[in-house]
Amino acid sequence: MGFMGFFKNFGKVKANDIGKNIMEKVAAWDPDGASAAEIESMSERLDKITRDVAEARAAYTKEQREADEAQSLYNKRLQAAEILQKDMESSTDEAEKAEISTALNELVTELEEMAPDVTREKEEADEAKAFMEELEELAKIAADKLKTAKKSLDQAKRDMKRAKIREERANDRADQTAKLAGFKEDTDKLGSALDAMRREADKANTKAEALNMKTKLLAPTKAEKENSRIEAALKRASGGSAESSSITDRLAALKK
Repeated sequence: MGFMGFFKNFGKVKANDIGKNIMEKVAAWDPDGASAAEIESMSERLDKITRDVAEARAAYTKEQREADEAQSLYNKRLQAAEILQKDMESSTDEAEKAEISTALNELVTELEEMAPDVTREKEEADEAKAFMEELEELAKIAADKLKTAKKSLDQAKRDMKRAKIREERANDRADQTAKLAGFKEDTDKLGSALDAMRREADKANTKAEALNMKTKLLAPTKAEKENSRIEAALKRASGGSAESSSITDRLAALKK
C-alpha cells in the first residue's frame, strides 16, 4: 500500500486533509484516526498479498502438474526403450531384432527430444514453487505485523503524548531560566487581552506623568511668588495697594 493508499483509507475514518508535511500533521492532529488508517492500509496490503499467494499457488499447481505429466511420459518411454533393448538383445531372429532396433531408435530419438522439455517443465515448476513460497513468507510477515500493529501504534501514541509533555515542560523551564537570568520579561500567560490592558494602563500613567510635569513647569516658582509678595508689601507701605486704587478711593476722587 503506497502513500496515496494511506490517505484513501484515512478518508474512511476522518476527513481527508492535504497539505505540507501532511503525514506528521495527521498523526499529531488525530492519532486515533491515523492509527486506524494505518491498520486499514496494512490489512489491505495483506489482502493483496494473500490474493497473490492464491494465484501463485494455482500457477505452481499447474506448472507442477505439467512437469509431472512430462516426467511421467518420459519415464514410460524410457522404460519402454529399456524393454525394447532387452528384447533386441534376447532375440535370436535377425529380422525381429532389426525391427526392434528400428523401434528402439525411434523411441530413443523421441526421448532425446523430450529431455529438454522435461527439464524446462521441471525448472518452471521449481520457479513457481519458489515464488509461491516467497509470497507465503511475505504474507506471514504481513500478518504478524498486522497482529502487532494495534499494540505498536498504541505505544507510539503514548510515546508521542509523553514527548509533547516533555517538550512543554522543557519550554517552561527554558522560559523560567530566561526570566531569572533577566533575558526575558516576566509576563504571565493569561492572554493577549490582559497584556493589552496593561499596555493601556502604562500609556495612561505615562500621559498623566507628562501632564503633571507640564503643570509643574507652568506654575510660578517659589522665587516668583516671593517677588510678588514683596511688590505688594511695598505698595502698601507707600499708601497704595496691590491694585492701582480701591473703589472707595476712586469714588472719593470723583466728589472733589
